[in-house]
Amino acid sequence: MAIDFNSVKFLFWAKNLGVAFHRTATLGHLGMACSAGSFKRAARDFGFPATQEQIRRCFRREPCKDVFADEFLHFLGADELVSVDYSDFEGATFLHDLNEPFPEAMRGRFDLVLDGGTLEHVFNYPAALKHSLELLQAGGHFITVTPANGLMGHGFYQFSPELFFGVLNAQNGFLLRKIVLFEAHKADAPFYEVNNPATAGGRVELNSSRPVYLAVLAQKTAGVPILARLPQQSDYVADWKNRPAQAIDQSTALGRWRVALNPYWPSWLRGWKHKLVHRFKHGPVTLNNPRGFRRLGRREVAEERMKVDSAPDR
Repeated sequence: MAIDFNSVKFLFWAKNLGVAFHRTATLGHLGMACSAGSFKRAARDFGFPATQEQIRRCFRREPCKDVFADEFLHFLGADELVSVDYSDFEGATFLHDLNEPFPEAMRGRFDLVLDGGTLEHVFNYPAALKHSLELLQAGGHFITVTPANGLMGHGFYQFSPELFFGVLNAQNGFLLRKIVLFEAHKADAPFYEVNNPATAGGRVELNSSRPVYLAVLAQKTAGVPILARLPQQSDYVADWKNRPAQAIDQSTALGRWRVALNPYWPSWLRGWKHKLVHRFKHGPVTLNNPRGFRRLGRREVAEERMKVDSAPDR
């Protein structure tokens, strides 16, 4: 569980979009997997020039220990920082099994809950996600950077963007502000904005030979019960609603011929038809599919601003 250069960029972006870091809870005690030089460049690009002393603090390493992200989060404005983990082997400050609910005193307490690579390792993921979201106060934010593709064996799970569109919505008291994909092992990867499958006209699928991460930013907007109604995959919901209208009209000669000849289509022709229909309906299963993804320019990301809660201490 570590914050790499792409995650550093995403957190700077979140800060510029008004995310408050005052009371921050991290899932796991997050390390830093970014070089000091790359960190300095990102800070400058996003409008947070860091002094040499601030950089030194962010990358200070105690003997025989890892570099943790605590000082970076303090740089972003964290006054209170709680790290949650099942074990204290990495020095977490609050030991808790994410499969289980948090104590009542912790719920609704935090401005930010940051998952930098923990939730995919928790068996009961829906429960762990719900419990983590319950830590937020109204107006607070949830950030997760999690495996999306090509990382089988890394954790219990890797995820489709559809999951976050289905959970982080008004029904559960959230506004999904940003959801992007980036290549996991590319040092300075471009971000690709993901379109909502419910409005994109079908599934947003990706077939990549390179591992890909999802980065998500959502804001809590209402204190409603989370996951009181479980989400359904949007394209199936559309099919259930539209299936009667899609039935072949057998009152016409063409419709009767289609039904009569359907069992005799050769398998290669049925497969070709399926691929053609899928390609037409959903687009190519690559990041250059404009129905599913939009590449964000580096300056577009670095220069985007909304009402900022406060600047980091300098």
